[in-house]
Amino acid sequence: MPLMRILAAGLMSCVMASPSTARQAVTMPAPAQQSAEFDAVTVEGAQPGPGLWQAQKNGHTVWILATVAPLPDNMTWNSKLIRDILADSKEVIYPPSISIDADIGIFKGLFLFNALRKMDENPGGLTLQQVLPPATYARWLPLKARYLANDGKVERMRPMFAAGELLKSVYKTQGLGGRKVVSSVLDEAIKQHRIKVTSTSVKVKIADPGKALKEFANEKLGDDGCLSSAMALAEHDLPAIKARANAWARGDIARLRQLPIADTTTNCVQALMDAQVASSRGINNLPARFKDNWLKAMDTAVANNDTSLAVVSLAQLVGKEGYLDALRARGYEITEP
Repeated sequence: MPLMRILAAGLMSCVMASPSTARQAVTMPAPAQQSAEFDAVTVEGAQPGPGLWQAQKNGHTVWILATVAPLPDNMTWNSKLIRDILADSKEVIYPPSISIDADIGIFKGLFLFNALRKMDENPGGLTLQQVLPPATYARWLPLKARYLANDGKVERMRPMFAAGELLKSVYKTQGLGGRKVVSSVLDEAIKQHRIKVTSTSVKVKIADPGKALKEFANEKLGDDGCLSSAMALAEHDLPAIKARANAWARGDIARLRQLPIADTTTNCVQALMDAQVASSRGINNLPARFKDNWLKAMDTAVANNDTSLAVVSLAQLVGKEGYLDALRARGYEITEP
């Protein structure tokens, strides 16, 4: 229902979209002769898009589309390959996410709306200057002046929500992240071919949404690191983010192999899971639960269908303890793109 979608968005959407500066080394070796210089511009026009991994077991196949974010706004994905695969597929497995539900009526939902409107604010009406360490706030000021000069509300936001606003503006100015490049193609093909869609969401039932909102409004989160990570990206990592977007758009897997992968969840999601309001209601151990749900969906799809398609972020698929290694451990034969 609308209230719970707002609550889920408030607790998770900006968190999951807030990249940290942590890096995972890609397990696939990079060709030594290739340059690691970053691209100066973002690609535009028609692009081939990424290659796909092929996971096979018992004669059945699940194609894996690995995504990166953000992607160029002006890119047109030449999606013939993925459309052909979808035409033969019986199932599409969506990436892991979190789904929050609660059993409340419309009148109680309206009553709680005012609380929702203020859930992104610091407890007690404190400002970022009051809750951040002086050195962190000093870093924040020039970034705010550059990207959020006309945003009068951001100074009273919790650090993790301020991080989301910063990155949204940063990506907009860089021509990244404004369009649903992948999901629009998938949605159209799923509707056309009436393909089964499988969610890998971690489902959380909140029995006391009013109490949960009140607790969240009053609890101080340890989310300074979330904002620091977003600021580091804005200060240093934009060339790498843009180069990775370009490599995905061009289908340049070799280039992706040699680029670092931004861990887009660690600091922000950890801050959320450490909060009492979240941990006491089952919002914990999310990365492991995401992985488990996705792998179980893969096992079911490969058992029931000749051909399926699975979607997951590149950061989750490859790297140390990535989903790809877990598939190999479960007996899948993996063919690289």
